[in-house]
Amino acid sequence: MQTFRLELGAGQSIVGDTLPGSSPGYLFLHGLGSLRAGEKSASLMEHARATGRACTRFDFRGHGDSSGTIGQVTISELIDDTIWVLQRAGPSVIIGSSLGGLVGAFATVRAPELVRGLALLAPALGFLARLDQHVDAEGRMWTREGFGFPLAPRVAADARQLDERGLPAQLHVPTLVVHGTADDVVTPAASERFFAAIPHARKSLWIVPGGDHRLNTVAGAIWQRLDALLTPLT
Repeated sequence: MQTFRLELGAGQSIVGDTLPGSSPGYLFLHGLGSLRAGEKSASLMEHARATGRACTRFDFRGHGDSSGTIGQVTISELIDDTIWVLQRAGPSVIIGSSLGGLVGAFATVRAPELVRGLALLAPALGFLARLDQHVDAEGRMWTREGFGFPLAPRVAADARQLDERGLPAQLHVPTLVVHGTADDVVTPAASERFFAAIPHARKSLWIVPGGDHRLNTVAGAIWQRLDALLTPLT
């Protein structure tokens, strides 16, 4: 595994890790307030190594080793980050967790030539419409882990102009949606509605009994289900 830095200009950069292997590789997108190096991404890296497939993970701007400040980087900029990494990595299968799932879906629609498959793990559906509800009287946004940070008005304004409802109808790649019944952040019903609106048959929905928002305990099974969905591609 090798670490890379993608320079974006104006002092902005993205830092990530890549594992060489066959194409299309996996591309992991973490959630809000998380980092590229976590239990799920480590599990995915091990799975990629075992199957000989390339794998890439990176920190969104405002997170980890990448530039920027959390709460100051817009969702559109996170989508741009993903497309820049896709251009570097080549055609990939996106695996997005929570906010990373939502970002991954937007990136898939905007750069369909670079995406061969999509896995949405407890995607943060409805997050954009509810963004203002997570901000307190002092303008700070809070995560479920109790981490708070100032949210720039431009971030909220950007979220309001993104069309989440139109996303599923524009997805034309094999898509796996995974959600736990014990998710206390996003209701599984949101994923069920999103899945039903995807217009093609190359899709799969797994509602995990007792699964929480992180879905770390079923990561290995997720990769197996994803590979089964992608089998005709390989």
